[in-house]
Amino acid sequence: MKKSVLIAGLLGTFACHADDHPVDVAEQHCLQSAVTTLAMQQCYSTASRDWESEMNKAYTNLMSRLNGTQKAKLRSAQRAWLKYRDGWLEASKARLSEGGTLASVEVAAQGVNLVKNQTLALKSLAAAGCANPDDC
Repeated sequence: MKKSVLIAGLLGTFACHADDHPVDVAEQHCLQSAVTTLAMQQCYSTASRDWESEMNKAYTNLMSRLNGTQKAKLRSAQRAWLKYRDGWLEASKARLSEGGTLASVEVAAQGVNLVKNQTLALKSLAAAGCANPDDC
């Protein structure tokens, strides 16, 4: 019972926040058909890899628009964010270490959300300097 409540909560949380981004759509389709912990982990692994790729593109795009001082500050901020992400996931793993096999699924879901949010922040920062955000 506890497992099914946790799974439903995880799926419901991400269903509420999923938008029309292709990574979110693919993640939701994958999770809807995942019936094992391993399958759910694979869904999150794929989504994490895809959001990481999106984040790298957004970072590169933003860096191309900045001057030297701005680039240095963004590089420093991104490095700090990477340390934060890694630290957060380690803290989550430690906290959830006694939660059974679904704990790894929860940590994987958190990892996806962290990278997705950073990607959106980078895209937002790039768009802030544009008269027409579609041009950025």
